[in-house]
Amino acid sequence: MKTVLKLVIAVAILNAVVRGADAAWNYYQLKDAAQQTLLFSSPSTAAQIHAEILSAAVRLNVPLKAEDLLVRRQNGRTTASGSYKQSVEFFPNYLYPLSFSFVVDAVSLGGAPGDDEAPARRDK
Repeated sequence: MKTVLKLVIAVAILNAVVRGADAAWNYYQLKDAAQQTLLFSSPSTAAQIHAEILSAAVRLNVPLKAEDLLVRRQNGRTTASGSYKQSVEFFPNYLYPLSFSFVVDAVSLGGAPGDDEAPARRDK
């Protein structure tokens, strides 16, 4: 009986670790995709970059909303910042909300398009 209890606890902990690691893995993949998008998008506008990052979020099954992502181009520097909350079921029927946020930037040494911001939210 004692061994069965230890196995149940071990399986529950392993389940929680795997689900948490999956959410973290998707976050880091999205952050990397956003960084890659900024690095290789010198002729693109901020709206196009915004759409590409949202497309990566959909591909990775990350609940990033358009209004929670801000892309800004200014003086050859492109910055993208985003945040989202994701509920992770660490234990059966127990959802725990995790908050993720990222800020990535890239500098273009060539002729970058004009300054712009895309599109969803503007900080006041």
